[in-house]
Amino acid sequence: MNKYLITFLFLNILFSQLNENKIRNRNIQHFVYRQNTNVITNNNRNEEELIQFIQSTIETHQIPGLSISIVKDQYIIWEKQFGYANINDEIQVDENTMFILSSISKTVTVTALMQLYEQNMFELDDDINNYLPFDVIHPTYPNTQITFKMLLSHTSGIKDNWNIMTYYNSDSPLSLNYYLEQYLTPEGSFYNSNLNFTNSNPGTNHTYTNNGAALIGLLVEEISNQSFSNYCNENIFEPLSMENTFWYLSEINNLNQVALPYQLTGGNGDSCFIIGCGIYDQNNPCFCDSECIYYDDCCSDYNEICGEDGTGSDPENLTEYENYGYSDYPSGQLRTSSNNLAKFMGAYMNGGTYNGVNILNSQTIELIKTIHYPTINSMQGLMWYYKNQNGRILFGHNGGDLGSLTEMFISFSDTIGIVLLSNSNNYNAMIQIENALLEFTEETNFIIIGDINLDSIINILDVILIINIIIDNQSFTNLADLNQDGLINIIDILQLINLILD
Repeated sequence: MNKYLITFLFLNILFSQLNENKIRNRNIQHFVYRQNTNVITNNNRNEEELIQFIQSTIETHQIPGLSISIVKDQYIIWEKQFGYANINDEIQVDENTMFILSSISKTVTVTALMQLYEQNMFELDDDINNYLPFDVIHPTYPNTQITFKMLLSHTSGIKDNWNIMTYYNSDSPLSLNYYLEQYLTPEGSFYNSNLNFTNSNPGTNHTYTNNGAALIGLLVEEISNQSFSNYCNENIFEPLSMENTFWYLSEINNLNQVALPYQLTGGNGDSCFIIGCGIYDQNNPCFCDSECIYYDDCCSDYNEICGEDGTGSDPENLTEYENYGYSDYPSGQLRTSSNNLAKFMGAYMNGGTYNGVNILNSQTIELIKTIHYPTINSMQGLMWYYKNQNGRILFGHNGGDLGSLTEMFISFSDTIGIVLLSNSNNYNAMIQIENALLEFTEETNFIIIGDINLDSIINILDVILIINIIIDNQSFTNLADLNQDGLINIIDILQLINLILD
């Protein structure tokens, strides 16, 4: 009988068997693929040294927990977790641990809005008041329209009044609509024309604003006629299989899967600068300049706050906080795992598509990457932004909040994306780790398990190649031995088909 006919019949039998047991097999194999057999690496740089560096950095800077995912091209090729989601209960960070994303949440919020843009529901230069249940008018420039593009570029003239931006011990009791109307309209109980708005004409000045981002979430609600949370669930999280991603704490069944926030405290002040020595750096309260250290001229309780020579304070100085929420939740309250966020980032790296699921068109991705007000801010796209770091131009967003520091950045020049989620807020330490991860990924050759013919795609051609290896009793490489048992058989074929379907 013709070999190709045998292959065809064999595939029919395999797909029938797989369909009968699809749910059980897909769940098991997805976990094995991601955690144990994700990639084969040919390291030009020692991976063990990278892990030791990360562990040393988080210990030095008292970072309780950290979760990392790396995307190369269109695949998640490296993942690792460190430390604790809950120190007192000794709950370690694992692949399912969710961290609050803080301002990275804004990248999801803009994605939701731009999906509606693709449906021709609005234009970027439209007046937002044509779509809102109340009017937002700049008190100094009432005749200037505030457009979608201004909101998305932080040039709307709205600013954050932290006096009334409350942290709650759970989700905010205020609806998004109510909070923003009270904040942005003169009759509102949270309204202050001086503190809620800038002195600049909308479209002429860049002022980063969380409440402006929250207003984008409300626009999604008004245009789509459904809650912002439900819209994201149906149109972003479920399609991308982001199963551990939630806007509200009340949506999460097991709060032990959510990393608690921690802040570093100690001594008689919050930083060396406040106590009277060192150079002020709001992102690194334990920075004391080297000359102060050399001449033993740092403040008397410097060691108590920052440890000997600034190498880290006592773990007892980590203060634990409860998980919290706030009324402007589309600006920062999303909680997810690094793996789930890497899927979302992967879509942006691949023209809006991840694992065969399209969430935005490639033209829309390019529109988001475009700097629309270059004379105002040369690095600001539509909510996403660029940064220069260690000789690279990176595109993405970071986040910082009470006990939270997160990074999600893409290097398009070498198709690398990095996700870093932590439950403390030491910016310098995170950047050191981020740079090390970028260098490691750039210098390492990753081969995707399941890509038998090395064409960077896992598809039916790889299945046929394995079947031919079995039929012809050919010699094989480790790439075909997906379960790493030293044999090439039906189990490897089933696992490969699971990878294709998943």
